[in-house]
Amino acid sequence: MSVKRLSNWKLIAYGQLVMPLAVIGLPVAIYIPPFYSGTLGLNLAAIGFILMIARLSDVVTDPLVGALSDRTHTRWGRRRPWVLVGIPLMMLSGYMLFVPPGEVSNLYLLIWISAIYFAFTLIVIPYSAWGAEISGDYQERNRIAGSREIFLLIGLLMSITAPIVGAYLFDHDGNSAGRGAMAVLGWLPVALLPVCGLVMFLSVPEPQPKQIQNIPFRKGLRIVMRNGPFRILLTTSVLGALAGSINAGVAVLFFEHVANFGTMSSVLIFLLFAAGVVGSPFWVTLGNRIGKHKGIAVAGIASLSAFALVPVVIYAVKPDHPDLVLPLMLAITLVQGLSMGAAPILGPSILADVVDLDTLKSGEQRTAFIFAFLGMVRKGAEAAGVGIALPILGWIGFNPQIKTNTPEALFTLTAMYCLVPLVLWVISVSIIWRFPITKERQKRLRTALEKRVARRAAAQVAETEIRLFE
Repeated sequence: MSVKRLSNWKLIAYGQLVMPLAVIGLPVAIYIPPFYSGTLGLNLAAIGFILMIARLSDVVTDPLVGALSDRTHTRWGRRRPWVLVGIPLMMLSGYMLFVPPGEVSNLYLLIWISAIYFAFTLIVIPYSAWGAEISGDYQERNRIAGSREIFLLIGLLMSITAPIVGAYLFDHDGNSAGRGAMAVLGWLPVALLPVCGLVMFLSVPEPQPKQIQNIPFRKGLRIVMRNGPFRILLTTSVLGALAGSINAGVAVLFFEHVANFGTMSSVLIFLLFAAGVVGSPFWVTLGNRIGKHKGIAVAGIASLSAFALVPVVIYAVKPDHPDLVLPLMLAITLVQGLSMGAAPILGPSILADVVDLDTLKSGEQRTAFIFAFLGMVRKGAEAAGVGIALPILGWIGFNPQIKTNTPEALFTLTAMYCLVPLVLWVISVSIIWRFPITKERQKRLRTALEKRVARRAAAQVAETEIRLFE
């Protein structure tokens, strides 16, 4: 069976929408805690609790939007209307979050962080499902996810560069989490989102759904939870999300208070994502050759081997050779960056293969619901990560507004940045290695699915003809 290869323009037109989402998504994770605590003066533990509560709202909204998107039928498609609604909400909430008025309160943060998470749901769930449905081919799905990941990393690079430029232009103290630096982040999505959305709407068609039947929600939920490959993917994703949330939530604090990088923190983060752009095409190729799940595992082993050296650098090298800390951390970051593209590229591609199995079992193409269900659980884990890390730091006595914290507070910060995530990531990598859907099995799934859809279509034609002659 020959597969139509997508044009480069369609790959670009689809992938580029994620760029403005990344511009605002990363700062929400890494800049909101230091900005709202260090610059605006809110309590760090309260911020962690607010971020957790706002994130938990996605437990309701994600599956709801996913299910409604799957069953939306308009002349413009199933996915476009939802993305179209989400874009203006994202623009408004991003601006209010990063360009706040003079005084802010916990309630202000809760309102706008909740609004921006809801906007992400409205855009990302249908957008991800749209990408999974563009092609049913094992390798083409890697290309689609690869295009999205490259633009994601470009957006992340912009999100790192923008605060540096903003701090230089508007904040005289050079604070990358100051009001001027954050204001640039608030305005960027306002400028980019309408343009990127228009490009995708005009250039990327929505395929017709391979619908066999509609099933009740509860029955569909039981079917997906009996899906063995989905359960494996769910478990490894939850562990990875929990680890990533704990790590990202304290990364800036670790760089400033433990590693003492100062303004070099932004350079380190920039290198991470720049290396990610360079390494992304390699993971598409490797995933095609050895299997997507093994590609993720290989990248994880490489990244974690380097990341495990962070405590060695801090506790063995730094006391006697502080001048070596930055170059060693740069080397570790480079390895992590080159490896970081594997999971975001190959993971959604794997999930698209899982959707094929679910469609075969349930009879309904529920792409957005499957992506939303996984996203819902991941976001719950992310909420738990922030809700765990920041309150623990506050309880142990860590204060982001002072330069000298206790050794116990600094060790806890190091544990939250490195040691705890490291254990969770190791378990996650060991689980994904055993994922059962290979390239050969996915081809058999697609063949069986196409045959079932064809039989259903033929039966409907025959039924129509019988009615005509009655």
